Amino acid sequence: SILSCEAIPKTALVRWAIPSDPNPQRKAARSSWSAASAVLRIEATMKIQVNMKISSNKEAGSSFDLLVDETDTVASIKERVSTLQLISFPDQDLLLNGEVLADARQLSDCGIKEPGTWSLDFVVKASESTIADQLKELLKARDLSCDELGLLYCYKHGMSITQALQTIGRPGEKLQDFVKGHKFFQLENNHVALVREDTSLKPFSVVEEVESILKASSTGSMEIKELCAKFVAKFNISLSSIAGMKPAEFLMKERERFVVTDRRLVGLKSKAVAWKPQPRRSDSGGSDIVSDSIEPPPGLGAKVSPSAAADVAETLSSAENQQYLDLHNKIFNRASQAQVQQALNDVVETVREASFLNVDRVVKGGAISKGTAISGCKNAEAVFFLPGLPPVSQERWLPPLLKGVASVLRESMEEMGVESIEVREECIQLRTKGVALAVDIRFSPVFGSYAETVKALAAQGPEARRFYASSLIEERVQFIARQPSAVKITIRLLKWWRDQQVWSNDKLCPSDDILELMAVYSSVQTKPQDQRAAIANVMVLLSRFNDLRIVWSNYYTKSDVWAPLLQQRPLLMDPLNPYVNIADPAVFDASELVDRARSTHFFW
Repeated sequence: SILSCEAIPKTALVRWAIPSDPNPQRKAARSSWSAASAVLRIEATMKIQVNMKISSNKEAGSSFDLLVDETDTVASIKERVSTLQLISFPDQDLLLNGEVLADARQLSDCGIKEPGTWSLDFVVKASESTIADQLKELLKARDLSCDELGLLYCYKHGMSITQALQTIGRPGEKLQDFVKGHKFFQLENNHVALVREDTSLKPFSVVEEVESILKASSTGSMEIKELCAKFVAKFNISLSSIAGMKPAEFLMKERERFVVTDRRLVGLKSKAVAWKPQPRRSDSGGSDIVSDSIEPPPGLGAKVSPSAAADVAETLSSAENQQYLDLHNKIFNRASQAQVQQALNDVVETVREASFLNVDRVVKGGAISKGTAISGCKNAEAVFFLPGLPPVSQERWLPPLLKGVASVLRESMEEMGVESIEVREECIQLRTKGVALAVDIRFSPVFGSYAETVKALAAQGPEARRFYASSLIEERVQFIARQPSAVKITIRLLKWWRDQQVWSNDKLCPSDDILELMAVYSSVQTKPQDQRAAIANVMVLLSRFNDLRIVWSNYYTKSDVWAPLLQQRPLLMDPLNPYVNIADPAVFDASELVDRARSTHFFW
């Protein structure tokens, strides 16, 4: 199947940044190159620095780089930043030199054009009253348990209530403590109610609500499936989510109020006579009474058909889904990730200053930059794009370049705060002190566009193409970084699950790329309603991994794929590189992954 993810722009990107050069001839040559590249430009892209500031919590601010286009509107930039940084507060301002920019304006209208170094302030007006208003909006329809309220908040605003409270400077505070401090909330039996001025709201009773639905019917009875549908239509949440068990089990438990038959009908006990089925007469004229109204002994009721069971046993209780969200909060620590990101930034700047290189730009990659890292992730990479490097024959010039740069960096190890420097086949690996971060430093020629990079790839043989992976790092990072926050949560949970397993060797362990792409593909194909469903859907795909055939169409078409790859199984194409199968059997053996996905539960 061919998949197109609308979140990723399909246009090719042409990027360049001309460093200052005292040599007039080289400077003139670069100017000519820039003019030629301008003719090819499809969509101008530049980098800006965004300084995020929280109005109520000065210590929660951070700075990061963002790729934008001159035609981007202020509103679209604010939406992207909110998604990337998991901001749930709607009141935001984007400022340039202290001036608030109107949402409808394009960046070019604000004077933000290349060349130049641009810095924008993203001010989030986060407050306690905003969180309270958001909770009140969720409680307008009906009362909710604390688990349900936390779940709905997370999926409506993209971050958990705990993270929202931490953003305003109240770390460690629980939802229950927050609602207790506000007079317009009522907390009783772990359920939160909205106190209205016009009425005194009674605690929510599932039994009474089910009873009212049955009373509204003409016979006082209906199929359990129909009852569940009416309950969802009225309260926008499943009956099993409230009751904490299957609907049939809940109704059987409340025998003083309801009568359940083996035909999956439920009725009010007070009207049992009225809705009892009429006896069927036999052909002989005798009475052949059908005992549908007689409740069978426990465990001896008629078996439910698979389709009926699927309808009755609704998707998931809020408590079960909350288990996934709680786990995510434990494995994803924003403060820790910011610390690692800062360590990566420091390494990049230190290498830039200590080396003799003329650097066009640096792109940081890995899970940290994609926004999919979990606690304990200590690996990252940075690609230095160097003008003047030959676009071909990398196997010749790369090894001496790595050795030369490593030699220079070793002279400044103490000043750099680096513990070790190791030259590997295609990179230099630096291990830092403090956070113990391992950073792979890579080098790439400067290409005028994505299309130019792929053209260079096509001219190489299979062995030489592996050197071009670094040249596509910017697009690769953005492919994942621009995914919805719910997909990134799924990715982090999958990485945690992988790390809990014992794999026989590295070839059998699924890489970050495999898990990230499977989560994206599954999300687009199945559109899960919550994390429990998202994980279940991915696990089904992983259990059939050897049969997969996934070709993306965001940056290239199926006809661009290197023909021999289309014969491989499994096939999980690199969304940026039409010459790479991420699931190449020569690189990854999926046997243990398929077995684990089929036989293990997520939490045990």
